[in-house]
Amino acid sequence: MTHPVLWRGKPFFYPIGNTSAVCVTQDLCPSEKADVLLLGCGDPRHILYTVYANSTSSQASRKLDFTCCDLETRNVILFTLLADEGAVQKVPQIWNIFFHFYLDKASHDLLISQCRKLVELSSDLDSWHSGPYGHFLRMCTRETLAELRRLWQLYVKTTTFSPSEAKAFKSAYAADVKASKAKSKFVLTASRAAGPLSMYALTMAETLGGITLAHSMVGDKFGVHYGTDPLSCFHLAEALAPAVGSARHPEQVTLKDIVNVCKTQFARWCTSVSKVLGSQGPSSPNLLTIRCFVGDALSLCQALGYYNTTRLTSTPFPVAPWKHAYIVFDPDAYGAGSTQSPAPTTFNIIDTSNLLDHVGMLNILTVTSPILQRTPSATLYTEGLYDGSPEDTFPQQLCGDIATIGLLLGLIPVSFVSQFTNRSIMHEIPMQIAKEYATQNHERLAWKLLGRVDKDVTDLDRPIDIAPEQLAGALFNVYLDMFYYQNLERSMTMMKRTSSSIIFSDIHYHRRSFAEILGVVEKRVVTASWAPTMSMLHDKISGDRTLEIGRNFYLDLCCQLHILGIFTADFLSLPKVQEVHRLSRSIVLHNWKTLPQTVCVVLIVPRDRLEPLLPALDQAGRVVLQCEVKGAATLQTFSCINTVFGTVKISGKGEGKTAAIEEDATGRYGTSPLVVWFWVPSAVLMNGSHHTVTLSVLSNPATCISLVRTRKLGPDLALFSADMGDEQFMHILRQRPDAAPESLEKNNMQIGSRLMKTSGACTFVTLDKECKKPLTFTTRVDIVEPEMKDYLASGASPTVNQVSMHSIAIVLGCHSLQLSFPLPVDAKNVKLRIARKSLYIEVILPLNLVLGGTDLMDIFPVIPQGSDLALWNMHRVNLDQCVPVSIANKEALSWIDLHIILMFSERERRIPRGLTTGSTLLDVKRKLQLIFRYASGIADGEPPLCYGLLEEHALLVIIYITDLRLDLGSHAMVADAWVMPSSASSKQAEAFRKVSRHVLSGSSMKQFRITVEERKAWMHLLVAATERCRTWEHKTNCEYRIQGAIPLTFEPDESPICSCGAGVGAEAFVNKYPTLHPLAPHVTRAAISPLFALSYMEKVGNLEDAAATKTPSTPVSAAAVRHVCATCGKEGSGSGSLLICSRCKVVRYCSKGCQGEDWKGHKQNCVSPSS
Repeated sequence: MTHPVLWRGKPFFYPIGNTSAVCVTQDLCPSEKADVLLLGCGDPRHILYTVYANSTSSQASRKLDFTCCDLETRNVILFTLLADEGAVQKVPQIWNIFFHFYLDKASHDLLISQCRKLVELSSDLDSWHSGPYGHFLRMCTRETLAELRRLWQLYVKTTTFSPSEAKAFKSAYAADVKASKAKSKFVLTASRAAGPLSMYALTMAETLGGITLAHSMVGDKFGVHYGTDPLSCFHLAEALAPAVGSARHPEQVTLKDIVNVCKTQFARWCTSVSKVLGSQGPSSPNLLTIRCFVGDALSLCQALGYYNTTRLTSTPFPVAPWKHAYIVFDPDAYGAGSTQSPAPTTFNIIDTSNLLDHVGMLNILTVTSPILQRTPSATLYTEGLYDGSPEDTFPQQLCGDIATIGLLLGLIPVSFVSQFTNRSIMHEIPMQIAKEYATQNHERLAWKLLGRVDKDVTDLDRPIDIAPEQLAGALFNVYLDMFYYQNLERSMTMMKRTSSSIIFSDIHYHRRSFAEILGVVEKRVVTASWAPTMSMLHDKISGDRTLEIGRNFYLDLCCQLHILGIFTADFLSLPKVQEVHRLSRSIVLHNWKTLPQTVCVVLIVPRDRLEPLLPALDQAGRVVLQCEVKGAATLQTFSCINTVFGTVKISGKGEGKTAAIEEDATGRYGTSPLVVWFWVPSAVLMNGSHHTVTLSVLSNPATCISLVRTRKLGPDLALFSADMGDEQFMHILRQRPDAAPESLEKNNMQIGSRLMKTSGACTFVTLDKECKKPLTFTTRVDIVEPEMKDYLASGASPTVNQVSMHSIAIVLGCHSLQLSFPLPVDAKNVKLRIARKSLYIEVILPLNLVLGGTDLMDIFPVIPQGSDLALWNMHRVNLDQCVPVSIANKEALSWIDLHIILMFSERERRIPRGLTTGSTLLDVKRKLQLIFRYASGIADGEPPLCYGLLEEHALLVIIYITDLRLDLGSHAMVADAWVMPSSASSKQAEAFRKVSRHVLSGSSMKQFRITVEERKAWMHLLVAATERCRTWEHKTNCEYRIQGAIPLTFEPDESPICSCGAGVGAEAFVNKYPTLHPLAPHVTRAAISPLFALSYMEKVGNLEDAAATKTPSTPVSAAAVRHVCATCGKEGSGSGSLLICSRCKVVRYCSKGCQGEDWKGHKQNCVSPSS
């Protein structure tokens, strides 16, 4: 298992997600088939909403294939009900089944009748797949169908209760409901679902209820988590925002109004699903396929990767923790040559819900990166509920620098590169203010594979190269951060800042986890670097003394590295093991003729020894289990263990001994012993001393307080110990329990994935001295073109131009070579090493990851993907499904200012207006802020007719806004706009002449002046904004395709966007602006959203400061501008590096020239502090 084994105390049932529904296909191309993997999906909200969002426009024919994984699932009932005839009329009863504590008779009868039908259809996989639902609702494994059938049988069983059984059941159920409600005074999570209007939903938090079904995978009792809220999965902003035609203030909205809107949304979504299912059948191609897997998310990902490598449906990965069955995929869907609905095993969308809170960020990245498809649009989504400030918590969760981890694993948060997101976090601000009851901050991130940003990149898996000593240093830093809790000094320091329960609640990694990370990194780096890297890393870890407890895990790590085929320490080499075996006096292995490098230890913990400890373990919080092998003077800990309740049957003796486990289905509530097994290096058992094996609890302050101080366990936290030679409780095997004879499993358990490295030119990465952050990229370019060779040999010097954030062009005479890099680079500071005789050029480029940096002109890339276009960092929206907002009542719009102020970090807000900021992104943000303030009427009353962007005196583009809408899935406002860039077209000029008196008269057009660099950024933004909401298809003669350029131009008097969408759907434009109807054929619809700052990178969201002003923030204080030149915006390099105005002692400059240039404007505000 990739994750440590946790004691299963009282498990919770999560029938509803704690965040609102999103359209998971929002980052795919419109024509792209969606292969979606939902991990930890819980409820069906994302599927329902995604089907609804894809039900119109060009995406209506998109094929949706969902693979759903969760330890709990009742979604099958919903989808089978929606597939039945008359489903739309039954939506009210379906709502009751999923969202009510208690059911009325009609809803209860519908549930029971459906469960009876499902039980009849689910006797085996063949029966299910040949039944009425099997063509679209597939089971990934036989175990999944068996678990679901068991659950359906429990529902049906309630109808056969005797009167006394029914009374006892209802009493216990009611008592559990009451106890669950008492655990949390307020459930605030649903306020997040209100997005930008969350401050109004927060006041209703204590009245929001909960949901359940009487049975779940946790047993026949009420197990719903006390923080569950039925409204969390819906979009509450639709109820709270002023609707078109209404002037109602959000404060006037009642809970009943909100519930009614939620019911309406649920009905819409269900109707869309029912319509799609009703249009397909067993003999027709499916537009919607849903595949179910009940089990562990990490195991499923590893099993899929294993299948991709071996093409074997039987895998060595357990279904879930505390389960003994292994994942065996249905051969009909996954087997070679499968014809019945062949299942995807790689995905262009992987959504992990908030699993990172439960299993760790690195574990998720490690198991998902190999099964993410290699396309520009392929996206991994993660969600986290961070304790404390996100900008501090995120690097801790990632166990390192974002760029470094990205280079090592090949995945990067899109917003980290772009430095903005279209997803708002405004819903977190009220939660922070109400921190007496809520301490978590929610962050959803989109990750993509490195090297997908540039249009000309065709080699999508080029290897990287890092000097072995630096790579070993970087990996060692990750190792230290993963196991920080084993550094006593660091743990004590952290405990002074926060509670120990928070610090030790995120123990997600053991040595197997680290070994699996190394397996992914090995596939990304140049092969020649790997062996010396691992040798150095091994030496660093074996010699480390900062992780005081970590030394006990050294053999555990070596064992896992060997099993995965990543590295074999010298003492584990086969010749060394055989030599030690020949000379040893091992008590337990003396009669083995040949000795493997690792052996499997099986420990049987009697139920009567464990039973008295169960209450203490249940109440101890997050309890991590491990095993220890103790000798006379040695202690080694093994954290990668497997646990299951059941009985063991032993066959054979000595090296021929095997074990079979029969799992107890009742688990901890049964009578069977606990069986634990794990791998150890055979050398551990060769020193001839007496050994004991102990099952224990990982020691940390939280467990010590709850288990040791209360005298439930001794200081060593041991649960049970057995002597190595006591075969009543202990066995040593050549293979794991239930493994086939001569199984090669250990060799086959290497991380399953396609081979990532290719033959393309690699990029050499240089890290800083601490091996924590990347500094430069280096690559070598061989000159092969004859004319370029002659040019270089003549002594001429090449020039280097920045083509995009990620690429440069080396120009030699009339020819150029374009080079792309994994992350943004700075061409201004390039260094070249030219070998004129050998005819190559070595290029050394520093990375450009500074927040607010320059040369960010292409921060909105649109990338060709097949015959379609992919958006790299702006998700697609269906504007017609976005809720329009009324601006009639200005008092109901105060939230808009607070919403758009979140575009700016505290750093950006400190930069005074009127300055040349040096940040293209900040300049664009400021124009967007003004556009949204004017369009909503909060800046100047009645909105203007349009908005013009001017460079000097040239008009770049005119923007008309017909509506302000809510992008509900992203909690953000979006402008439903129509754009008309300048063009040399005579028809457009004539059309504009006809309406110019309306557009140019008085205050009809609000004009904003932009710089040259800003103009380039707006050219990219216009292309992305029109592409992200298009309902039309690009034509065969599309200018993007013919000219091979996106945008088409950067010239101010030419249009950067293609003509394919001009005039499409312009009826809405004409309805809004009848006098402008001549322009209808020349305007293109665009979705323009705020560009929000990144809360995981810097401080964002000082709501009190934002509320104090209804005008753009322009603070002028020493703290505000101490690092920034007031003229050019250049940041100082350190204390005293900027000149300070001798009069006001506030404003600073990088040079006397900048000070003199700014004086004319500054002298009007320059006041001595004493005056």
